[in-house]
Amino acid sequence: MTTVPNSMVDILRWRAKNQPSRLAYRFLVDGEYAEVTLTYEELDRRARSIGALLQSAANPGDRALLLLQPGLDFIVAYFGCLYAKIIAIPAYPPHPARLERTLPIIRSINADARPAVALLTSSLYDGFNSRPEIKEEFSNLKLLVTDNDLTDERADKWQPPAIGRNDIAFLQYTSGSTTLPKGVIVSHSDLLHNLEFIEKSFGLSAKSQTVFWLPPYHDMGLIGGILQSLYTGYPVTLLPHLLFLQRPIRWLQAISRFHATCSGGPNFAYELCIRKIKQEQIGLLDLSGWEVAFNGAEPVYNKTMDQFADYFAPCGFRREAFLPCYGLAEATLMVAGGPKGRPPIVQHLVTAGIEQNKVIISPAGNKDATRTLVGCGQNRPDQKIRIVDIDTFTTCPSDQIGEIWVSGPGIAGGYWNKPSESKITFGARLSSCNEGPFLRTGDVGFLHEGELYITGRLKNLIISGGKNHYAHDIEWTVQRSHPAIRLAGCAVFSINKAGGEDIIVVAEMEHKLIVKAEEVIKAIRQSIAIHHELQVADIKLIHPGGIPKTTSGKIRHFLCKNNYMAGALEEITCDQQ
Repeated sequence: MTTVPNSMVDILRWRAKNQPSRLAYRFLVDGEYAEVTLTYEELDRRARSIGALLQSAANPGDRALLLLQPGLDFIVAYFGCLYAKIIAIPAYPPHPARLERTLPIIRSINADARPAVALLTSSLYDGFNSRPEIKEEFSNLKLLVTDNDLTDERADKWQPPAIGRNDIAFLQYTSGSTTLPKGVIVSHSDLLHNLEFIEKSFGLSAKSQTVFWLPPYHDMGLIGGILQSLYTGYPVTLLPHLLFLQRPIRWLQAISRFHATCSGGPNFAYELCIRKIKQEQIGLLDLSGWEVAFNGAEPVYNKTMDQFADYFAPCGFRREAFLPCYGLAEATLMVAGGPKGRPPIVQHLVTAGIEQNKVIISPAGNKDATRTLVGCGQNRPDQKIRIVDIDTFTTCPSDQIGEIWVSGPGIAGGYWNKPSESKITFGARLSSCNEGPFLRTGDVGFLHEGELYITGRLKNLIISGGKNHYAHDIEWTVQRSHPAIRLAGCAVFSINKAGGEDIIVVAEMEHKLIVKAEEVIKAIRQSIAIHHELQVADIKLIHPGGIPKTTSGKIRHFLCKNNYMAGALEEITCDQQ
């Protein structure tokens, strides 16, 4: 572009005019070969049509719920909101046939954001209207059907609004993995800053090819998958996340088929590929063109990357393609990551030191009583990262673990309709010099030689015997304690009791394996005792899908804990599944 864009609308309008026939988005409907596509010109026309519809039903600055499945219709509706200067709220759509069971989060968002309209399919529209009590509950919403009547005539009625860099683009409701969802205010300026950072860190260009399966309701799926491709100007191939979870090889097949140079996801996605893709299937893949395999959105494990690199080396995958990164919705998306082409950096820390918030790097080769941490990238020049003591609000010495605070362009504007929580999270200042404001990430870690390392999350911290233990470390141990426990199917949390904290483990069991429950429970207790020197108060074995998760696969610890306390877990009580 010859001029500096103010918004994503400017970028799409420019591409539609100057690159009209270039492929923008490809969506694999069946996760494999059935595909639908959009060029920049087609996306612009359809977005103008949705924009005109919204302009006739709402006012600039109103909110719009996007209740659409992943796919091209979602992308069109999202840009239609931007075109109308309507604040989009991406949300996982409830199932038309199971509204009561799938509506709770939508209820929460509707009560918080008070949207004026909802964009949805005709089937969901009929589902809402067929239930009087639900229709009444959402009577504040104008329900706009988007899967029909997208005509050129309507597109021509669209009126371009004046959009400034500081105008709100959308509300990114947080995953709710540790708390109830909150709407992060993301401006066009936040987006443009973060997209530029990702482009440089990942080494992206118009020649790049990417594949994404992460859902668009997740910041990595929406910004990293959908918006980044438009910003940089390369095509992206998208596939439904549920179809990836069913058959992980679909992800790698798409990377191979479309010669993707960049793709990735949370650590569990790589684990899933190792576990579910058979040795004989590897020969059908070509991963030699995969230059950036980013790993983020949850703890990054060096063992997973080593195993993945070894397992898929025969089809051309290279370990140096891995790009660990760190970010969160409150920072728009990425805080640290890259550079491209650098092998992951690891440090072996003495476990006893971590338990006391101390950074004690173990001598090379000595892995006894240590924990291996993966560096999540370097800080960027226009951004400040501080490691802060949460008791004194002062910066930590270099050998101390503390909360990660971030300041700079791209930090979101707070939480929608929550001024007090916004001040606490986005307005933190150092007590010693009043430096700030900073975003309190809620994550803890340290900086070493300019590299950011994440040790855990404050709200998932378990304190036992005066020592710190992170839930995800214990969950990692549990998942490997017995083959009957599902991958990414474990939640560990603590319950306050007189004299200390009781540690609770909830684990999902694989359907296909027949095993005695007491055998699995014994294995879990032994593994936690050996690796963490902890005693577990209670272990619940449950059926697959019983642990609540976000759309990106994160464990919703607070909800799982609530379900446990309420006795609402469907426990496996018989000897066999």
